[in-house]
Amino acid sequence: MAEQIGDAGAGLFGLGEGLTAAVLANVASGLTEGPSPAVDAAVEALSQAGVYPRVFMAGGGRLAEALKACRQDAPDLLVVVGGDGTVLAAAEAFLDTATAIAVVPAGTVNQLARDLGVPLDPLQAVAALAAGTPRQIDVGVVNGRAFLCTSVIGPLALLQRYREEARGRLVASVGSFFTTGLKALTLRPSRLTLRSGRRSWQQETRGVIVSVNPFAEAVSRVPLRERLDGGILAVHTSRESGYFPLFRMAAAIVAGRARRHDAIGYHETAELTVETRRRRLVVLNDGEVRQLETPLRFEVRPAALTVIAPAASGRA
Repeated sequence: MAEQIGDAGAGLFGLGEGLTAAVLANVASGLTEGPSPAVDAAVEALSQAGVYPRVFMAGGGRLAEALKACRQDAPDLLVVVGGDGTVLAAAEAFLDTATAIAVVPAGTVNQLARDLGVPLDPLQAVAALAAGTPRQIDVGVVNGRAFLCTSVIGPLALLQRYREEARGRLVASVGSFFTTGLKALTLRPSRLTLRSGRRSWQQETRGVIVSVNPFAEAVSRVPLRERLDGGILAVHTSRESGYFPLFRMAAAIVAGRARRHDAIGYHETAELTVETRRRRLVVLNDGEVRQLETPLRFEVRPAALTVIAPAASGRA
């Protein structure tokens, strides 16, 4: 059950008294014990302060339906128990609204939760968020589809299909690791034209990563961003030089050297257009595969989403 939360007068989830709330959980997320303990903890934390949330347990492809019903309620607070895909879907539903989103990590990567400094243990996360404060963060958009952390385009995005098919299955995951590695060696680069303001350049590349604000210059297994409210997009393109360009790009990002590594072309901008001869490109928004028509038009929307961050976190 949830840890004891401070009195409601201090502002539950940093939102004060009299708030309305909902809890959304994806029953297909990565937690082995399922989302129920985290949902129970969130409900208990709220009910201790006299707030009785509506609970949505989404599964079997019914996430969009649950979010539509939740959006109609227009709660002051939405506690989301799930992985990056669930968080992204919730963010798209509540962009530019007054609803604040509290992310309780229950996936395999949990990128936004890590960036916000939310504990990865779901029960600890509920306790930290209940004592947290609201922050406004930037959101990236490509052809009308949002991403909170990264958007990956080019052949690199195709590799995600192997990982998605193997998620949660050990034998398949091992096989997927080797298959993905072999596929990465054989992917042909794409010729892209990138435009930013008056600048235009062509790039022959196997991968482009667009992050909402730059990655921190620090070593991390899951690359973290140094801030979430800088109002810029950081564009990373894999340079086709030397051996294993995608692996060199990944290693540079993990090592915190993305901005000054010879394997990466780096550029910061508020908007970006990507053109190619292909009518569609596979795009990976926060781990979710999309097929979008070209050209791809990226922009950053400053302070477009309100989230709850632990009080001790200064990352947002």
